[in-house]
Amino acid sequence: MAEKDFYTTLGIPKNATQDEIKKAYRKLAHQYHPDKGNGNDEKFKQINEAYQVLGDEAKRKQYDQFGQTFNAASGFNPGGFQWSDVFRNQGNSAGFNFSANFDFGDILENVFGFNADSRQGKGGSRGKDLVLELAIPFEESILGGKETIEIKRTALCRKCNGTGGEPGIKMKTCTTCQGKGNVQKTERTILGTVTRVETCPICRGRGEIPTKPCDVCDGKGTERISETIELVIPRGITADDTMKLSGKGEISDPMSPPGDLYVRIKILPHKTFRRQADNLIMQLPIKVSQAILGDSVTVETLEGKISLKIPGGTQSGDILRVRGKGVPEARAYGHGDLLIEIRVEIPRKVSKRGKEAIESLKEEGF
Repeated sequence: MAEKDFYTTLGIPKNATQDEIKKAYRKLAHQYHPDKGNGNDEKFKQINEAYQVLGDEAKRKQYDQFGQTFNAASGFNPGGFQWSDVFRNQGNSAGFNFSANFDFGDILENVFGFNADSRQGKGGSRGKDLVLELAIPFEESILGGKETIEIKRTALCRKCNGTGGEPGIKMKTCTTCQGKGNVQKTERTILGTVTRVETCPICRGRGEIPTKPCDVCDGKGTERISETIELVIPRGITADDTMKLSGKGEISDPMSPPGDLYVRIKILPHKTFRRQADNLIMQLPIKVSQAILGDSVTVETLEGKISLKIPGGTQSGDILRVRGKGVPEARAYGHGDLLIEIRVEIPRKVSKRGKEAIESLKEEGF
């Protein structure tokens, strides 16, 4: 697999200054942010990945020297080993007994900040995913259709487009982080004094703040919105299938990618049909005379009316198969079958003439 070129990703030369890197990143981040109409989730992730490295002087130096393998060459990669393994081995050799449920790594990861969120780089972590359930009619699960859903989520501010400032105003360097987008926080722990890097709480990773905050988001760059989404239901979808809408989850801050929206499908029961794999099953009541003599009847299916031939001598419980009238295959062009279970109805009341006819049949051995 070809190695990514972070400089190419940001569209900058290899001798670009930190200010040029920052400007290129902000321009591309706003251009491709998934919350925008022309956004691109994958491109946004690539831009973030490149900026996390090139926007940090130490990481950039290592990247320039070793390429994408710089983590291994740097001599320390918190994602490359388990703290718990190190201390469990050391503890055993020193005479300490760490139980199986004791994870020293959890303590160290909390102390030093070596968790997934802290490794996201400038701008904070990816936003939270949203999950909702949607109940659809049985017919729609078979034939497909469209549903409209409404969600409430935190998204990029529509007025300032995530800058946090009133449109057209100038931005100034954040004095808290000196334009770096992150700050160092020193803490005293059981292991001594530890310094960890966190996203700047003032500029939220942008490195700059507006001279006049946006009056909609109060300078945060995000706002709470109610969004209506048209969801295309594919044909043949099954109960508990989950549909993913990328970038339609929560956003933690303007410089970070949003989470995704997951829609879990529930299917309402139908009064006539039920599903078995790719087949549809229904029951058809017929008269005794139809069962004995046979007949042609009209059957209402989900896709319209069909003519069904009932053979003479049909028994109650027999299954008549109509090929190609079942569930459309979601990823192909075929259909399952319609299975019609026959139920021969015995009349509760019979006229005098009917009884005479049945008596005649009885004499014939029926």
